[in-house]
Amino acid sequence: MIHVRRLTPDDALVLREIRLRALADTPENFGSLLAVERTKSDDDWRAWLAERAWFAAFDGDTAVALVCGWAGAAEWLVFSMWVAPQLRGHGLAARLVDAVRVAAGESGAQAIALHVFEGNDRARRVYERLGFVPTGDSEDVPGKGRRQLMRLALTRE
Repeated sequence: MIHVRRLTPDDALVLREIRLRALADTPENFGSLLAVERTKSDDDWRAWLAERAWFAAFDGDTAVALVCGWAGAAEWLVFSMWVAPQLRGHGLAARLVDAVRVAAGESGAQAIALHVFEGNDRARRVYERLGFVPTGDSEDVPGKGRRQLMRLALTRE
């Protein structure tokens, strides 16, 4: 049974391990580089966990998927989405985005947004199925390519 939970500063080694796996697996989908993140200290990883809302999916004790939500006043930015290759297509991305959506909604945010690199059509289709829509905004990331912004409005119930 796979479960999703928010990571805490005590999970620094978990975050480091899964983030480095993600960067090694699909470096083209991230704004950072494996070589850069390998040099981070344990304190750097703990700081990331204290400053941002990181969620991971676990198969037993093994982290198999990751996402981060970075809180803004009215909108959270979703980034660092990654699902282990053997589990892609099994709904984990939806569960992770939902965890960020709930946390953002509880904080009073009105929307969540994310960037998708051009050419990452699989991710774009997943995000569209989850209700994200392109905003028309895009930017170049040096050495990585162009990425487009997508947004999902949060509904108040």
